[in-house]
Amino acid sequence: MTLWLQQCWSPEGAPDSKGGMFRLSIHNRGDAPVAPVALCMSSMTRIAGPAQIEGAALDRRFGNYHRLIAPEGLLIPPGEAWLIRILSLTHPPKNRSQGVMSAWIEADGGEIPLLLGDLEPPPGTPRGPLAPLPEGRLDLPLGLLPWPQHVDIAEWDEPVGLLPSAELTEVAALHQRLFPFARGILSRDGRPVRFQPADMPAEGYRLDFTPDAITLSHADPDGRRHGLVALAQISHAALSDPRFREPLRGHIEDHPRFAWRGMHMDVARNFRTIEEVRRAGDILAWHRMNRLHWHLTDDEGWRLEIPSLPDLTRIAARRGAGLPLLPQYADLHWGQAGHYSVAEARDLVANAASLGIEVLPEIDSPGHLTSLLAAIPGLTDTAEVPDSYRSIQGYPNNAVNPAVPAVYEVLGKVLDAVCEIFPSHLIHLGGDEVDPRSWQQSPAAMALAEAEGIAGEGVTHRLQALFMRRMQQMLADRGRSLAGWDECADGGGVSPQDTLLFAWRSVEKTAELMQAGYDVIATPGQAYYLDMTQSADWDAIGLSWGGAVPPEKTYHFEPTEGLPTDAAGRMIGIQAGVWSEMLSTRQRWNAMVFPRLSAVAESAWTRSEAKDWPRFCALSRLMPQL
Repeated sequence: MTLWLQQCWSPEGAPDSKGGMFRLSIHNRGDAPVAPVALCMSSMTRIAGPAQIEGAALDRRFGNYHRLIAPEGLLIPPGEAWLIRILSLTHPPKNRSQGVMSAWIEADGGEIPLLLGDLEPPPGTPRGPLAPLPEGRLDLPLGLLPWPQHVDIAEWDEPVGLLPSAELTEVAALHQRLFPFARGILSRDGRPVRFQPADMPAEGYRLDFTPDAITLSHADPDGRRHGLVALAQISHAALSDPRFREPLRGHIEDHPRFAWRGMHMDVARNFRTIEEVRRAGDILAWHRMNRLHWHLTDDEGWRLEIPSLPDLTRIAARRGAGLPLLPQYADLHWGQAGHYSVAEARDLVANAASLGIEVLPEIDSPGHLTSLLAAIPGLTDTAEVPDSYRSIQGYPNNAVNPAVPAVYEVLGKVLDAVCEIFPSHLIHLGGDEVDPRSWQQSPAAMALAEAEGIAGEGVTHRLQALFMRRMQQMLADRGRSLAGWDECADGGGVSPQDTLLFAWRSVEKTAELMQAGYDVIATPGQAYYLDMTQSADWDAIGLSWGGAVPPEKTYHFEPTEGLPTDAAGRMIGIQAGVWSEMLSTRQRWNAMVFPRLSAVAESAWTRSEAKDWPRFCALSRLMPQL
């Protein structure tokens, strides 16, 4: 690349700017002049309208994508630069990753990708690397995470592994997939494992160690599986790290704290291959987690094949310059494409079930549906004023219209396909982040509101609740129940009966929803969203609307604190949120997700008084990554 984009942020923008200004300098480091027609870029901090720009003119905004027209006749000679000042931004960036994430020049000869510099802060801003995770401390040479409820080991021994048997085949295969270069946990010199059922809490297990054998007592098939994973972890740690040993005499008794121990995985904004999603399931099983919440659709992409609606994957599963869905985030002009076939999704569900993991599919609605609207015409009010609202992510008019009958026909076909693929009793239908101005410039939606007696403040959210209740009934007609984000309780809300809501907007939302009668999964962005920056420092990366979420904060967060004891609803469990705007590569995924996913896993499994931060820091390094 011979063109380099230098980007700087200043809090001093136009008087009405909410986020200060950007100064972009496109330097020509080559030996030939460049004649740009336009600069195309994706930026987490977006240009605010009406645009105030010096050195270029805004042509289009679509999500994070912006196209800026170059001044007529502009030429960038070698050693010179094209300077652009963007004086009005949607919000102030908080770190170096929240500026331009990708950029290219449109020229007569084609597209020219730009090499990007980090977003530079105002002079005097403190800079420095992210503090590393502490080395931690081990009081026992036991490599087991999440930590068990009770450990009583009288004697330790050098590792010998486990004697092969039919019952150990699946856990040995799991270990081999996760650690392909590690010593195997099965050995002809290993100790045999004996099994026996026992009366203990659901999913519970007990390991009794003697020099001759290991006895695994279990409450149920899940407890048996958890005990086997625990044995595999113990042997793996002892065989691969000299700090660890295998128990020779003693016992471990264990069961999970919460029934729901989940991870949400967004594959819509940045696609992950089916092999990567399968590996994510393996990682969850190794952490003894039992739910994979698969976020399959969003504005940026539709990732699941719906056989009766082939345009969803033909059109809505790809984005790029000149396509209905434009490049976003770290995409260059060629964008990205990807979806999962029915066969791939079914295979994933079956593989996850063999590991004790249930897959919860999410089809977001009624907002976050730019991809659906790009592929299927007729799902909005043609009389609605174009660009009459924008989502918080910058997409114009991105919600299906609750007054249009075709919406329910199309979504009915989607639900039919989803229910064929996924056995989960719950189907997650989103319900989040519908802009409060949605549908207010739609004559059809306003007529529906009038017919339903909806008027005054909050009309959008009350229409949304009407839509979600209809979708809830459509699920009930198919023998399924509704899961959704916490906004599903707004505007009159959906029925709490057989409904599960995910409290994400604040720590307090879990208690609010329980008081309203809903069963709840606690997944607050302020503690459990793994796309949040891990530090308030400028040189950290990640989003920041929930504040900085370092691993220690995730680990120490207590999800039951402040919950009512007399509420009609219950907190069923907890979940990590892995949103992918910032996670464009596997390396970034790993850097952001770990060790915080392990922290959520231990909080979901281990009672709070048995947790220990220094021990966690030492043990989390043993865990596999994507």
